[in-house]
Amino acid sequence: MHSKKKKMSVLLFVLGGMLCTACGRAERADETDAVMEGSIEIAESLPDRDIKVPEYLLEGNEQNSNEENSNPEERTEEPVYHLSGEEQAEKAREVAAQIEDSINQVLADKEFYPNVTGISVNPECTEFNVMLSGRELSLYENVLHMSLCIVGDRFQLYQGKQESELMTVVNYIDESTGEVFNTINSREID
Repeated sequence: MHSKKKKMSVLLFVLGGMLCTACGRAERADETDAVMEGSIEIAESLPDRDIKVPEYLLEGNEQNSNEENSNPEERTEEPVYHLSGEEQAEKAREVAAQIEDSINQVLADKEFYPNVTGISVNPECTEFNVMLSGRELSLYENVLHMSLCIVGDRFQLYQGKQESELMTVVNYIDESTGEVFNTINSREID
């Protein structure tokens, strides 16, 4: 189990680094008119509740504080936070803004994402459609689904779903034929 946690932490670190690299390069990439399609809806009136954040959704500072506790008996597997409805809505707004910014930067970055021609998201952030000009994908395009699954699940968590209900689906679609040639969901990523 501990090995699985380390693998997931390393994977999240690598994915975060790739998105950051893409973000930095997007400013230098050729400008395109491509922008994220769809809009994310934020539920504002949520009840106060305890939220258990699954390990794969922990952000850097949350992971570090959990790992710093060197005593295995005191280390919490998954932190639980008590959040008001307003705090949940604010966190969801932050995640939605990150999703939109990251997608727009991916669409603008033709060096790392040369085949991505469009990305759409449904209002609940449970499904992303990634339009591609071809089926031979770059390294970054091959792992894009992992980042989308993580942010989709994170958004859903702050919009009232329990850990067992979280699921984000990412469809890779061939732009020329409209065929979905790969579908991955967040429950398949371990």
